[in-house]
Amino acid sequence: MGYIGKEETGLDYQIRIANEEWERIKNDEAPRFSICPPPGKAHCNVCRSTENPKLCSVCKLVYFCSPECFKKAWKVHKVVCPGFQRDAEVIPLYNEVLNQFPWTDIGYNDVGFFSELFVLAHFGLLGTSRQKVGYWAAYPRAQASTELLDAPWNRLSEEQGWRMAKEFIPTLALQNSDKCPSFPPKFESNWSSYYEWRRLPIESPAAMLLHWPLSVYACLKELNLGPQIATSPRQKLTVFYVGAREEVHYIPVFGELALLYSNADLDLVMFGETTKQSVERAKARGLAKADRPCVFEYTAPEACGGGTVRVFIDSNPSYTYYRPSRERSEHPDAIVGLNAGLGSYISWQHVLLRSMEFDIPFAITDYALACLINSETTMNVLYQALTSTLPAPKGEMIAVQATMQKVLKESEIADEKVATALKRERPGKLNMFMQPISKRMDLSRICPGSRNACIQVLTPGKGRGSLV
Repeated sequence: MGYIGKEETGLDYQIRIANEEWERIKNDEAPRFSICPPPGKAHCNVCRSTENPKLCSVCKLVYFCSPECFKKAWKVHKVVCPGFQRDAEVIPLYNEVLNQFPWTDIGYNDVGFFSELFVLAHFGLLGTSRQKVGYWAAYPRAQASTELLDAPWNRLSEEQGWRMAKEFIPTLALQNSDKCPSFPPKFESNWSSYYEWRRLPIESPAAMLLHWPLSVYACLKELNLGPQIATSPRQKLTVFYVGAREEVHYIPVFGELALLYSNADLDLVMFGETTKQSVERAKARGLAKADRPCVFEYTAPEACGGGTVRVFIDSNPSYTYYRPSRERSEHPDAIVGLNAGLGSYISWQHVLLRSMEFDIPFAITDYALACLINSETTMNVLYQALTSTLPAPKGEMIAVQATMQKVLKESEIADEKVATALKRERPGKLNMFMQPISKRMDLSRICPGSRNACIQVLTPGKGRGSLV
């Protein structure tokens, strides 16, 4: 069996090889796959030398072979080192999430490399066809396929979507069902407790997708917009979900929020390049007329609280990504961005600035605490641009500063309030409803991570608080 490396020809090839490898090892007492980056020695983060590299004494995750290489890397490493240090300290908590499930062990090989492909292969859920593996179909990130874009309009039944044994499915068909969870919702912030409340066996891999709605729930609780008790007046909540991509493929999974927000009407509006393309295709085929159509609606039974969730996908032709209006009547109750990469995409900066200007509660998740360092860097540069304290740019910072100035001009921001907000401390925290997989890279020793691994509140909420 060869390695998946430079010779890889695409996602279909990668999945075919993983399925073949699973067929080879599935009957072993302790299955361990053998296709991964070839094991090797630790190497210097600068020159890649394997001659006596030493770990950074602070983060204890990144190797350097000499003081000279450390000095060369310091300008960049000093920014991310504190984040790496925090990630290293919480490795036991990452493991705590993984160890709740008996199937995560399948994803490791003998040298500690993890691949979620083998977890999916174990359950027969690894593939690229929606017709064969439902919600689990994998899509290349480089370009959205027509199957992905058409998914909101080609709806699947629960059985077709989840493609699992009936007892493993977090069913929403709860009318007169013995799987109806207790009401009001009562569980601790961990997957084991949630599974128990949801009446799911811990052997179910449903958390591999349920982390999406549960992370929305976790973000809203951090913004003081958690569920209220049933005796309160019926709650109305509008949440803008920014940066959606593959989520359009499994929108019904977000119906889970109706069980969490009992006695409430929650509207989830998704924005992103994929949502825009999806609606444009639907309009061309006569399947949609509105710029923001409702593509999913679910109301839980009264025995489960009677909560309602509606999911809309946006295609406003005036922008590619969501840019909050200056008109307050158009503002949501909250904004969330999952796996945001705030420091990597210019589109986030407009949302960030406007949320601060108008006090729109805004929270994000990301792959690791170290990723949040990039968002802090972005906010520092925005602050300097806003207060005219930018240092003379050099190298790559010339383009970065020009971009920041462009964003400020487009956003029409010149506000001391926003400048103060940009300097606010924003500690990140682990999300215990992260996807239960590990993205740890055993050779580089870079920190572990997972989808929706951590939460950061960018603009705090001033809401009525969470009572559940």
